[in-house]
Amino acid sequence: MSRKTVLFLFFLICFTIAASEALAGVKLPDPKKGGGEGVFSLLEKRASGTRGDFPAGEISRDELSVILWAASGLNRGGKGWTVPMAGGKPPYVKIYAVTPDGAFLYDWKEHSLSEVTGENVLSEITGDGFAQKAPCVLVFVSDTGDLGNMSSFNAGDTLAYIASGAMTQNVYLAADALGISGRYMISMKTDGVRQALKLQSGDNPLCVMPLGKR
Repeated sequence: MSRKTVLFLFFLICFTIAASEALAGVKLPDPKKGGGEGVFSLLEKRASGTRGDFPAGEISRDELSVILWAASGLNRGGKGWTVPMAGGKPPYVKIYAVTPDGAFLYDWKEHSLSEVTGENVLSEITGDGFAQKAPCVLVFVSDTGDLGNMSSFNAGDTLAYIASGAMTQNVYLAADALGISGRYMISMKTDGVRQALKLQSGDNPLCVMPLGKR
């Protein structure tokens, strides 16, 4: 084998390793759970951000880490989440964080984000102008794979809608503690969401939640 061939194979292996690491996902900082206001103070002030003057301040990775953990993160070792799930099952609602830099799927097991697309797809998932300009929009989607083995409940996506309600309320409280406004919305471009986020057949977009720093 020639020296050039050996060098080519070496650089090819290095490139493959680097590419694999890039696709592995973005590890989020550990969520900072202390500080801030008490839950009753936050409940007293809980409100949706208004469309007319929805804040557009950037959300840091640390802040996004807290919000995603609050929505469906592990809080009791290997099996225990910040929201209730029917039958003690793992979370059967997926969360996508959509930003101008792309769309990312939250992995509650690793507390990390994996890139779905590197393109700005905000206008594809919502027709609301203020949401298209938001620094981050969370998209909640029922997970067909996890719901499929829960037929004994005979509830279909009802369970997913119930779970998304608990998740979005946690987002409201965590976001408000960080000085971030959110707005729960069921209006979205459903077909656009499916295409932009490359959803599996049967996965059902449930709601979206624009976020912005006040």
